[in-house]
Amino acid sequence: MSSQQRLHEIDALRGLSLLGIILMNILVFSFPYEESMLGDVVHGFDAVLLHVITLLIIGSFYPIFTFLFGYGLSIMYDNSQLKGINYYPIIFRRLFFLMFMGLLHGFFVFSGDILFGYAFTGAIAVLFIKVKAKRLIKAAIILFILKMLLLVIPFVVYSLINNPYSQHNFSGVSLSKLIEIKQQGHFTEFLKINALENLYNVLDVVMGSAYLEFLPYILLGIAAQKLNLVKKIQLQKQSAIKWGILCLIIGYVVKMPYALDFSNSAYQNINIVGGPIVAAGYILIFIAMYQSLRIANLLQVFTYPGKLSLSVYLTQSVVLSIIFLGIGLGLYNQLPLYQSYIIALLVYGIQLVGCYFYLKHFKMGPFEWVWRKITYLK
Repeated sequence: MSSQQRLHEIDALRGLSLLGIILMNILVFSFPYEESMLGDVVHGFDAVLLHVITLLIIGSFYPIFTFLFGYGLSIMYDNSQLKGINYYPIIFRRLFFLMFMGLLHGFFVFSGDILFGYAFTGAIAVLFIKVKAKRLIKAAIILFILKMLLLVIPFVVYSLINNPYSQHNFSGVSLSKLIEIKQQGHFTEFLKINALENLYNVLDVVMGSAYLEFLPYILLGIAAQKLNLVKKIQLQKQSAIKWGILCLIIGYVVKMPYALDFSNSAYQNINIVGGPIVAAGYILIFIAMYQSLRIANLLQVFTYPGKLSLSVYLTQSVVLSIIFLGIGLGLYNQLPLYQSYIIALLVYGIQLVGCYFYLKHFKMGPFEWVWRKITYLK
């Protein structure tokens, strides 16, 4: 896409979502967030910080990134039609390469990889790229309702009937051993655990989350591009802000129980509903605010990482692995949470500045360059 065609609002929103993603992922990189009883290990200011992060961030930024992924798929379809190019060979090469990158990233670096899930689900979503926007929105709503009926409600009921404060460790390794391996272990020891966790992640995508978790947001992204959402918000900025605020109020109310009691697995499942509602509010308000020249001058800093999103995302995982795991500095479970967040913000800040200077000399990032070569075979 040429610079003249790019929507700066979309690039900036993608850059902002990368900030949200590192603020989520730092929890998994820095201490056993998913394996611990959080109420027992997080105290004082760290607990206050986690309450705030849970309300504002957790579950509310990956839907934005997923939505934007669908938006991009639809933009590529329009561009292929304008150029008279067959869309499907191009898009499937692009998605299969991303799937391959996701597998490498997930098995060797970070088991919480999202690239494989996006690529796998995108390969399904593009089959409906020609469907009208209203039908895509209806399909997304139906899938979201099915997720509530088939996953959220049953898991909430199950958790409440049993013990909502029980923890699950899919690696099969004790918590103390897990901490020891990540702090001091060799890469091969880490790799065994990481590969097993990522295998569960891949199976979860293929067998369930691709259809009920990722697909609704990708379809909404495709529909939004077809409806020219950015242009509509430009013309109706005040209305977008009002709807955005309403989404935030509803979403925060739904997320509040989990934000207050982040050890409760029943509330964690309810958060799956509140997170996307908050995400919708962020999208509407962010794009509406971008229409103010003064605010746009501030928000446009997010366009730099947004244009290099694949490289930024992968680099975040590599850098955080070096900082926290035994293969590098070994700071895993060694720092207060607030210090880990300072590191996350520093990493993102350095990336932001680096992207700014990088784009003065190059049009795309190194991973984006390879991705484009695979996509267009030239």
